[in-house]
Amino acid sequence: MIDPGLPKGFRDYLPEEEITRQNMIDTIRSVFERFGFIPLNTPAIERKEILTGGDDHFGMHIFTTGIDGDKEKLALRFDLTVPLARVVSEHQNEIQKPFKRYQIGTVWRGESPQAGRYREFTQCDADIVGSANILADSEIIALMHETLSGLDVGPFRIRVNNRKVLNALASYAGFSKERLPSVLRVVDKIEKQGWKKVQGELLKEGLLTGQTKKIQDILEIQNSDKEKMLNEAQDLLGKESREGISELQECMGYLETFGVPEESWVFDFSVARGLGYYTGIVFESILINLPELGSVMSGGRYDNLVSRFSSQSVPATGVSLGIDRLFAGVRSFKGYKAKKSVSRVLILNFDPESEKTCVEALSAIRKAGIPSEIYLGNEKTMKGQLGYALKREIPFVLIIGSDERKQGIAQLKDLSKRTQNSIPLSSLGKEIRLYIG
Repeated sequence: MIDPGLPKGFRDYLPEEEITRQNMIDTIRSVFERFGFIPLNTPAIERKEILTGGDDHFGMHIFTTGIDGDKEKLALRFDLTVPLARVVSEHQNEIQKPFKRYQIGTVWRGESPQAGRYREFTQCDADIVGSANILADSEIIALMHETLSGLDVGPFRIRVNNRKVLNALASYAGFSKERLPSVLRVVDKIEKQGWKKVQGELLKEGLLTGQTKKIQDILEIQNSDKEKMLNEAQDLLGKESREGISELQECMGYLETFGVPEESWVFDFSVARGLGYYTGIVFESILINLPELGSVMSGGRYDNLVSRFSSQSVPATGVSLGIDRLFAGVRSFKGYKAKKSVSRVLILNFDPESEKTCVEALSAIRKAGIPSEIYLGNEKTMKGQLGYALKREIPFVLIIGSDERKQGIAQLKDLSKRTQNSIPLSSLGKEIRLYIG
């Protein structure tokens, strides 16, 4: 007998979980489209050099794949951003810019599994390609706010920074610019590890204690007055930070115009986003009640990624939401209740002579747009079938026995209110909506 267990880092979503998860995805898709983003789909498998940028020392653990004997090196995509850059380059004459696309798809990473983190997971991405306007970055942040608000995940905070501000750290702290990428990868861990561990890693990178203290001074700038916070950072970092600070000031104005509540976002100079392709404004979001989840929706500006595949320089900005991590958080909320069914109505099927009428009623209800089903199991009694509906938490049952069939009616029973109403079979599809809403 074969062990049916899954490999580490993978999981099944049983119906009670998948209903909630799919509802979350539907909400995300609805918000993305309300903001004018259009769908794109790309293959799960890409050429390995596309994903790694041809870098033999590529640091991310990815799943390689292929066919025995095939010399082409292939791998499963680890995000949806690199495939987007490939598509924009490959179809540059077909895609009108600015290009506002969203994609919801599965990605794979060979990381160590942790709570809420898997090796296979679904990302929901929205990107604006072909616009260098800070308005585009600001719209992405406004999209984040609307998406997380629509998902009803409790209070959250969006943390905003600019890589152009962090790029000034080298001159300010007195280390070589060649070290900046590795320094920023370490800085990006501060939310999870805290300053002491980050400082320890910076010292291992070769920085001096005084240099790490200067970095700490920048990362810990906080002020409820966002304008004063930006001015304080620029005073310390000098002219090299001016462009980045100016972009953040512009972004702040747009967010106010968009109506993004001031309390839902902050400037945070510790937000680095470790991936090397980010070039400008970056952002992350955390759930206030579940900070241990880390960022649930994050991204930033990446103006040079498309140039991997083309001589063209194409500005871009975008955000990614990991639905599996967010679902893990939602499931831990106090009061969370899984949904056991998508059906609103179950038609009981206990009288063989009325079965044809029951099926006709089922068709009428479905044509009215109401999710519904007929009982298909072995339980023959009405009481037993009512028990099935209760266990699956289907809110309404429709009863058509011999008496109802002869009278040309059906009995609609509300299982939560314990009420019952007679509905003519001739207008069942139309009238049933009056009762179930």
